[in-house]
Amino acid sequence: MSKTIFFITNALSGGGAERVMSNLANYLTNKGYTIKFILLNGDTVVYPLDSSVEIIVRTDKNGRDTLAQIKFIRQYMKQNKDALFVSFFTHQNIYTILASIGIRARVLVSERNDPNNSFAPNLKKIMDPLRKILYKNHHCKKVIFQTSGAADYFSKKIKNKGLVIPNPLKKEHIPAYYGDRKNTVVAVGRLNSQKNYPLLLKAFNKFSQHHPQYKLEIYGDGVLRPKMEDFINRNDLADKVELCGFCQNVHERIIDAGMYVMSSDFEGLSNALIEAMALGLPVISTDHPPGGAREYITDYDNGILTPVGDIDALADAMCYVAEHPDKAKEMAKNAAAVRDKLSFDDICKKWQAVFDSILQ
Repeated sequence: MSKTIFFITNALSGGGAERVMSNLANYLTNKGYTIKFILLNGDTVVYPLDSSVEIIVRTDKNGRDTLAQIKFIRQYMKQNKDALFVSFFTHQNIYTILASIGIRARVLVSERNDPNNSFAPNLKKIMDPLRKILYKNHHCKKVIFQTSGAADYFSKKIKNKGLVIPNPLKKEHIPAYYGDRKNTVVAVGRLNSQKNYPLLLKAFNKFSQHHPQYKLEIYGDGVLRPKMEDFINRNDLADKVELCGFCQNVHERIIDAGMYVMSSDFEGLSNALIEAMALGLPVISTDHPPGGAREYITDYDNGILTPVGDIDALADAMCYVAEHPDKAKEMAKNAAAVRDKLSFDDICKKWQAVFDSILQ
């Protein structure tokens, strides 16, 4: 049985899916697999990888030329016909399956976000039907979903070759904490439109009027940073809101925070959210599609869910946590049970079983 796997991504520059790929790669190298990464649009690697993992960077870039990316993947498929090619991002999923057509190649793709929001509105009418056609292609051996809601977006034929595998948690790297908490609200994630940080900033502004002792810390970088800085300055929040940038040791920074808040319009299964739960933080999240938060949060039992886009509901939930410390502590303790539900070894074994079933 061949045990060579190529992971295909833009880069390894941070983000939940990239971290899962990196952790999975390290796990598989210890199981005797040969692991290689194809980086299509960058050479940044922020997550630690085993020294045996090979990094292949596409250097002859012409912007983000789609055809060039497909050709680059295809040349490695021709040279490695017994390998498995794995993609975690929708656009790269499409490129990878297209690259496999007409040659002997095996592909596994994973949907890591809300399938209904994978494409810009002007591209959706073309790209969504194309994705659904390609996922049915015989070269595409498996489709992995993070949530049952994501799987339900697709036809029965695609769901039949699909499997739901949630994100793994490395408990030893995420210690649960039940001590005293600071007057801080924390959020973690890329500064992009999907995360709807304007909602969080507006809700925090309302919350701060009732609880001025609290500060907001947002960890992550992205294109919306200038707009967020402008909002902070215009609303005189510079002394209360800190944009902390990307942080490798984010768990250490947020472990004793007063609460974790996620304001996303949509998500797959957020690593940052489930890791905050594993830390034993009181968590608040929008009830975003396709239902990742809802699968792990029971309202007012181990966290609080609020409607997507609802500023008042989010501010009220933050006030509730701040004003009910005993209940917040109870919810946080219940949230930490996610540590056992998403055991790193158990989840990685599920991935390995899928890989072996294709490679045999």
